Amino acid sequence: MPMPRLLENGRWRGLVVVSLLTLGQGVAAGAAAFATRGLFETMDAGAPLHSGLLAALIASGLVIAGARVLSRLMGERLGQGYALAIRLTLLDHASGMAASAVAKRRNGCMSLRFVGDMTAFRNWLGKGLPRLIGAMVMIPAACTVLWLLEPRFALAIAPLFAVTLAVLAVVGPRLEPLHRRLRARRARIAAEMAERMPLAPELDRMGRRPAEIRQLRKRTERMIHAALHRLVWAETLKALPDAVAGLAACAVIVTGAHTGASTGTIAGALATIGLVLTPLRDLASVWNFRAAYLAARKKCTAALSRAQRGTGQGDTRLPTGPLRVTVRDLPMPQGNTLSIDISAGETHALTCTPEEADTLFSALCGLEPVPPGHISLSGHSLTDLSRGSLRRGVHRLSSAPVVLKGSLRRSLSLGLLNRPSDAKLRKTAHAAGLRTLMDRIGGLDGALAEGGRNLSPADRSALSLARILLGKPQLVLLEDGVWHLDPDARDTLAAHIDRTGATILRHPVLAKGDLVVPLAA
Repeated sequence: MPMPRLLENGRWRGLVVVSLLTLGQGVAAGAAAFATRGLFETMDAGAPLHSGLLAALIASGLVIAGARVLSRLMGERLGQGYALAIRLTLLDHASGMAASAVAKRRNGCMSLRFVGDMTAFRNWLGKGLPRLIGAMVMIPAACTVLWLLEPRFALAIAPLFAVTLAVLAVVGPRLEPLHRRLRARRARIAAEMAERMPLAPELDRMGRRPAEIRQLRKRTERMIHAALHRLVWAETLKALPDAVAGLAACAVIVTGAHTGASTGTIAGALATIGLVLTPLRDLASVWNFRAAYLAARKKCTAALSRAQRGTGQGDTRLPTGPLRVTVRDLPMPQGNTLSIDISAGETHALTCTPEEADTLFSALCGLEPVPPGHISLSGHSLTDLSRGSLRRGVHRLSSAPVVLKGSLRRSLSLGLLNRPSDAKLRKTAHAAGLRTLMDRIGGLDGALAEGGRNLSPADRSALSLARILLGKPQLVLLEDGVWHLDPDARDTLAAHIDRTGATILRHPVLAKGDLVVPLAA
């Protein structure tokens, strides 16, 4: 999946507006320089100050300030819009990846991609490119104003500006590898902290607290070193225009003294140098934004190049009624293959290994890539079925269902196009065994923690059962969640399956124990 282009979806128009605003700043700066020269010449002549020149100087300042604010606002809007496009693309791509592939990604790295990298994308389009455009407009405009004021001023200043631009062009690219190194060290810390913070009490019990603190301090110090190394180069580039400004001011004063230029002309030239100092600093910071952008783009491109699972992308709908499940030579991660043929409405206990059953169940839910022709449901290849058909037809009873932070009401209705009434949700939750949980958290409005951390295994299993009861399953995949259900909830599940006539696949972990009919093989 390709990355969104910088200037698509009308973002190029925003850059045009920024360019025009910057051009307005350049015109206003030129007007301010000429107004300054006129006022100084008037004072030298002992005449009253011209109100028109004073008004022009004030108006120039207001125009420059207003245009700068508007251009920065427009740049920020552009940057935020581009960051949003990147986020949407990353989420869309991750949604199409295999569940096992996403699970292998470290949480800290994933979080950094959505936070740290977004800052780099936003800054490049929101600040980097607008400042580059501003420098391309303001610096030539300043040289033109100097030429109009006194050509010899422009000839004296031009070499200094040329050397500054050359240094920026040579040194600027050195920031990119520094950004990559800093980003890698920051990402490692983020990933390790995301892994260890929830486990901090357990790590302390295992005597790991001193070692973990030492490791965190060591990695953070290395990150700080990388950050300071990058900052030295970045701030040196930004400080270069200040040093050049002093040399340029001296060049103007010395040139004016030797050529006999008026005080007003010299003052106007100095004002022009002061106005061009900001775009020169901005141009220096452009390299910093560009380096961060290139480092983030490289990682983002790599993330978007990961394979998609391919299942659930078709447009075929499942027929009504229980499903026949046919699996032919399905490749397993262990290197072998799995083949089964289960009639519609049959209850079948898998005899493969638990790992193979996990792979099969994930594939039947459309969460893993499946070669065409290896799995079919009632004669339809799994790769041809739509995501909606799989969501509605295949249900999984697990002790680890998907739980998002929010109300119990929201969690119960995840995956449903139309949310049932509160009365139906409440009745279903009670039937599934969630009555105690609802009393504890405050009913349907009660909050579930991130990842369901405030849920017990029994609560999770009951939540998974409630989702099955709210649907019309054609194929039910029974996992360890069955063990956590109370007898009444198991009876409810059995009755619901009996009414729908759904096909049942039992996970090998259910091979032991006495489960009520028709859940038994």
